[in-house]
Parts: sequence; C-alpha cells; structure tokens
Amino acid sequence: LSPRFVLDYAVSPDVMLFGSIAKGYKAGGFNSVEVDSQFDNEEVWNFEAGVRSLYSHVGVILNASMYYYLYSDKQAISLVSGIDGFGVPQYVVDTSDEEAWGIDAEARWQPYDHVTLYANLAFIDATYQDKVTRGDNPVDLSGEPTGEPYLSAALGASYIWGLDAYGDLDLSGRYAFRGESRCNADSTRQGTCQVSPNFEVGEAQQRLDLRLAWSSDDQRWGAAVFVTNLLDDQYITGVNNL
Repeated sequence: LSPRFVLDYAVSPDVMLFGSIAKGYKAGGFNSVEVDSQFDNEEVWNFEAGVRSLYSHVGVILNASMYYYLYSDKQAISLVSGIDGFGVPQYVVDTSDEEAWGIDAEARWQPYDHVTLYANLAFIDATYQDKVTRGDNPVDLSGEPTGEPYLSAALGASYIWGLDAYGDLDLSGRYAFRGESRCNADSTRQGTCQVSPNFEVGEAQQRLDLRLAWSSDDQRWGAAVFVTNLLDDQYITGVNNL
C-alpha cells in the first residue's frame, strides 16, 4: 500500500501553499552470489511542505519546498568481503535505514517575450540512521553521511528569434554544479571517495550544455543541434575495488 495525502491552500490567485505525505515501496529479493541470502522490501515515507507562486506582471515564478524522508531497508549495491567465509570481495544488494532533510528552490524570470532566465538550488543532508557494513571488519555507519553532496545548483537562459513564416530559433544554455561527495568510514572500500593519490574521486562537478533548436511556424517540424559538457570536464565518480 503506497498512500499519498496532499493539502494545498490558495493564499491568492497567484500564491499557493501545500503540504504532502507519501509512502513509496520497492520489492525485496535475493543475492545470487550469496547462499540463502535475501534482502527486505524497501519503504520510504516523505514529508514535504512549500509554496508555489506566480507574479505575472513582472514575469517571475518562485517555488520553494522543504522535505524530510525516512527510508527503511533502502537497497543499494555494496562491495562486501568475506561472504560465507570466502575472501573474494563481491558486489551484493545491501540495505540500510536512512533519513534526510533538504530544501529545493526554483526561480524563473521572463523579462521579455523572447528571453527566459532560470535558476535552481538544492540542499540536502542525508545520513544513515542504522547501518553496519557486512563482511570482514564491519563498520558502524549510523549517523554518518550516505555520500550525497550538500549542494547542487543550475543556471540557465533561453533566447528565441522569431523568423516569421520560417518558424523560430531557440538558443538555450545550462550550467550545472554538484558539490563534492560526503565521505564516510566505508567510502574508500566502496570506491566512492579518495582511494589513490593519483586522482580525485567524488570531487565537485560542473557541466555546461548548449542547444540550438528550430521549429516550423505551424509547430509540426523541428530540428536541433546541441553540445553537452562544452567545457570537456572529466570526473571519476567511482572505482571498482575488485
């Protein structure tokens, strides 16, 4: 059973407050590399409250929300050594109880008919409620971060040229930032944080994308060219410790 309850209140025709409670579910299963193994169903409760607003006279949209979620037996791939007495490390589905709270904010501004600017900002603090690693030398991670970075953000802009009977041209760009991963006592073994002096793992990331699109006057046809990761940044997001 996955219920969802939502309550919203229109403060004015252009401003709405809301709150929601929702539950999610994911079936459990078995690890084929581990004898007589199984992992439990994953469940999550999510609590959220926020505001949605539109200021049409100046072309501005402002949205923000706060949330808290609570995971029970969240499933994730983990590297485990010493399964069933064997010393060979293996990747299995492991579970943990986690909690997180965060804030999301979004702003969009259309100062002119052909120009749109937008920005997004997110903060999250995700930690383990109950987690002890499996295999040789178990580690208690309760209270430690799950690896999710604190901050992520994006800035974007779009400009549209009207070509009359020849359609429209839309040039858009987006710059995104993701903070560095938060390490814990098991991150090195899992390969998600620093494991070598020769390169960085889980460092902060940036990405710039551009797109130029054409659409016909009747909106029936369109074509686009785009470049992703224009700055050609490269990052190591994880290391296979096998």
